Amino acid sequence: MVTRIVCYPPLGQTTVVPERQVNFMLCIELEKIDEEAESWEAVLWHSGVNGQWTELPFRHLDDAADLNIHTVSNQKSICSYHSCTLSTESRPAQIQFTLRFRAGNQTWQWAKDAFREQDGEICFQDPGFELHSLQSCFQNPDIALNITHTPGGSENTTATVWEISDTVPGAEDPNSGYTARRIGLPRTFSHWFALVRHSTAWIAPRQGQNEIRLDEEAILCSFLLKDGLHLLFLAVTTEDALTTLKTNDHGELLMAGKNDSLHIGRCVVVAALGTTLEDAMAAAVARAGDVVRRSEPPLPTVRTETSEEVKNNPIKDSQAWFNGLTYCTWNALGQDLDQGKIYNALQVLLEHGITITNFLIDDNWQSLDHAGANQFERSWTDFEASDIGFPDKLSGLAATIRHNHPTIRHVGVWHGIFGYWGGFSPDGGLARRYSLRSVNKERDYCDRKSFTVVDGKDAARLYEDFYGFLSRSGIDSAKADTRYLLDCLSSSEDRRSMIRRYDNAWQAASAKYLSMRVISCMAMIPQLLFSPELLLKRATNGDQQRLIMRNSDDFFPEVESSHLWHVFWNAHNAIFTQHLNIIADWDMFQTTHEYSSFHAAARCVSGGPICISDYPGKHDLTVIKQLVANLPDGSSRILRPSVMGRSVQSYTAHREERFCKVAAFHDISCGEHWPRAGTAIMGVFNMSTQTHVEFLPLTEFLNFKGSGMEYALRSHVTGNIIVPLSGASTRSLVKLELGHKGYDILTLYPLLPLHGGRQIAVLGLLGQMTGAAAVAEVDVKADDRVISIRLKALGSFGLFIRGAGYHANSVFATITLCGTSITDAFQTVEHTMNGVLLKLDLEGTWKELSLADQAIMVEARIRG
Repeated sequence: MVTRIVCYPPLGQTTVVPERQVNFMLCIELEKIDEEAESWEAVLWHSGVNGQWTELPFRHLDDAADLNIHTVSNQKSICSYHSCTLSTESRPAQIQFTLRFRAGNQTWQWAKDAFREQDGEICFQDPGFELHSLQSCFQNPDIALNITHTPGGSENTTATVWEISDTVPGAEDPNSGYTARRIGLPRTFSHWFALVRHSTAWIAPRQGQNEIRLDEEAILCSFLLKDGLHLLFLAVTTEDALTTLKTNDHGELLMAGKNDSLHIGRCVVVAALGTTLEDAMAAAVARAGDVVRRSEPPLPTVRTETSEEVKNNPIKDSQAWFNGLTYCTWNALGQDLDQGKIYNALQVLLEHGITITNFLIDDNWQSLDHAGANQFERSWTDFEASDIGFPDKLSGLAATIRHNHPTIRHVGVWHGIFGYWGGFSPDGGLARRYSLRSVNKERDYCDRKSFTVVDGKDAARLYEDFYGFLSRSGIDSAKADTRYLLDCLSSSEDRRSMIRRYDNAWQAASAKYLSMRVISCMAMIPQLLFSPELLLKRATNGDQQRLIMRNSDDFFPEVESSHLWHVFWNAHNAIFTQHLNIIADWDMFQTTHEYSSFHAAARCVSGGPICISDYPGKHDLTVIKQLVANLPDGSSRILRPSVMGRSVQSYTAHREERFCKVAAFHDISCGEHWPRAGTAIMGVFNMSTQTHVEFLPLTEFLNFKGSGMEYALRSHVTGNIIVPLSGASTRSLVKLELGHKGYDILTLYPLLPLHGGRQIAVLGLLGQMTGAAAVAEVDVKADDRVISIRLKALGSFGLFIRGAGYHANSVFATITLCGTSITDAFQTVEHTMNGVLLKLDLEGTWKELSLADQAIMVEARIRG
């Protein structure tokens, strides 16, 4: 009996193929071995010229190795493997296919009938495409559109780029000016992907096939055309107008503009056509930066000056802020917050041996009015913490935390953009210090229609005073929430006066007093996503000029249906947000939750910060130890890939219940003898409530080189290593099986050549989910068979050496840590079919040798 079939290219999905032929690979999984197990046969059915369907027999193979298929899961299944090659010389640009199978003379079974697998689709892409007009991409373009073709969008892409623009009438206060203009219906496409305004505060992914109907306004929409090209539209918001994308009843794309200024504005949509979505996206974002650069802001953008008191602050440490484990009070302690609960939670962490670097005090520490009312009815009265729950005040709280927990480098607080959810209290002490304004707002998370805020003209002074107060109180970081409220203001006059002023004021104070150790939350409104700070500024010194920004709605521990969606949501938002001047924050999670490992893996491959919010005493140390690694000084750090993780299958919808594949990359400096290289990391998350199996092509790993390289691949969950994987073969597939709530992190390491035909892979720290990111620098002297590695943290360090000739008890390498030999007691050798795995206990060695706090350097001299 057949339990499942696994095919590549997959059924039920569209695969873009740049070559002139397609290699199909099929695995028929069987329930048990029987006398007819080897007699299974399969036939590919596919469409052709004039829509006629024809068959192509699969060829049975005895072993997965004959197909270049590799399995990393520990599940053992009985498989019948098959392959066939379909030539495309005389075929259309796009075909559909399915398959049928049988054993011996039994009745044929169709994949659709047996497993509800829909037809697959192949798009044959012509990489040498030429296109001179955007109108040719549409079935019925609006010929009156103002379209400007501009060659190239980015020096790193070959995409074709256009700007589409239209005028937007000025506001007639209190009403904004509006316009909506038809762009048209893209020519034949198979799938579309959009990022819509899921709510005022957040953007979220949407996908569909063949026809498009947007349920919300979008900032981005991409179409996979039938010829395998990607046509992407990015709505760019400038000082002149907020721009979004809509669809009408005919499925045509519309460009909508909203203008708060009193003069005529211009809404802009950037269109890009590329051979990959990545190319089209990079080109569109680069051109969006040009559009924003041409838009003259009425207020100066933020200057990154720093106050003298922050410059002289000994606890200033930007790298610790980005790379340290954070604990947040929100899910753990909730809104019923006081200093006693905070002290207790930190003491419990200490007793459990959990080292955190950053501590974030979330909602309800502030001085507020209307005690007992819900959060939306309460307003801010004073900078100082509430005297009811915090008699030690903020300064005393921060000092006590740092004294009792010296590994905590940064203490931060939460606040709303207008102070609190309900704005400013007109009767509070702060009301006498600033000019106030009563504003109306559109409905959002609450029904309150109006509230009081500090007027935009006083926003700079407000944040100068507030963040200066925080800094003097020992608070050196902040989470600025509710920033979406700036876009909820109903009056065009209020919006014109407040949005840019508040953003400038907040960023200036963040840089001056907190060295940009801030989290921007509920901030996915177009005016902020397309601000000059996010589009134009680029990090010049690691992460220090980048802003941490929440990438999706909250982690909801009690909502069962939210957990798979949360990871999917973040992975697809990152397709766009990876191009902004931010570090994407996938939100906090809890380590004892039933999805804890699932969420932990997602945070690790995201490349963003990691924040836990455990109930005091409810901690899973097994999970936490996979998140962080210890440093020589007794502190710890997370291991972030240098290139943010994002989905590699943008057009696959969450409802399809397949794998969500999140690709990241970690750059490594390889010294003067080798070009810059790195390791590709793929987090794979099962979006199905059932066990699911897929073939993963190596080409989906970031920066995969198709020729001249060989690789080793390691599974974090099983520890299994596959070697060698050849970059010269685009047919290489990894077969992965995951159950419900299942995940894995697959890391693809380049095999570096050594003298004598041996190869070596630097695996990083084996116990951490993204342990490859612990490697900072590798220098290989191939002739001498010497490899030097600089690491960021301590732990169980792995080297894989490929080559024959080593015996179980042979000494094949001399290893030193910071120039001192590592004894056999701290080395473990595992012999595999294709090489040797060497595990080094660096933390144990460091303690044994009592080494001073210094750079972590490992050198291996390979013998024979």
